[in-house]
Amino acid sequence: MIDKRRKPRKRERMRVWYGPQTPSKIGYTSDISESGLCVQAFAVYNPGSYLQLKLHLPCGFIVEIEGRVHWARKVPPNLLHKVKYAGMGIKIVNFIGEAEPYLQLCQLYGRQR
Repeated sequence: MIDKRRKPRKRERMRVWYGPQTPSKIGYTSDISESGLCVQAFAVYNPGSYLQLKLHLPCGFIVEIEGRVHWARKVPPNLLHKVKYAGMGIKIVNFIGEAEPYLQLCQLYGRQR
């Protein structure tokens, strides 16, 4: 399958809290880019939904993001680790607060390729 993404993805597992008004559910990223991220979770929202996310970066910094669900695939919790794309694809709409640590992490991957 040909990868049609415009931005390179970095495989990165980070804890992320998410929810429509307040981030109250927990998931983990499977990959990130400057424009979006894939969140592995068994509680998913419909495509088009707007979510608030708190992403815990490896450096210890917490980035707050407003995102829109681009795609969602609901999978039972016991099969979550077996399915490659389970959870949600989130398009970043807006950074709430400082975005630089997240963008630097994404750019670091682009230089290493």
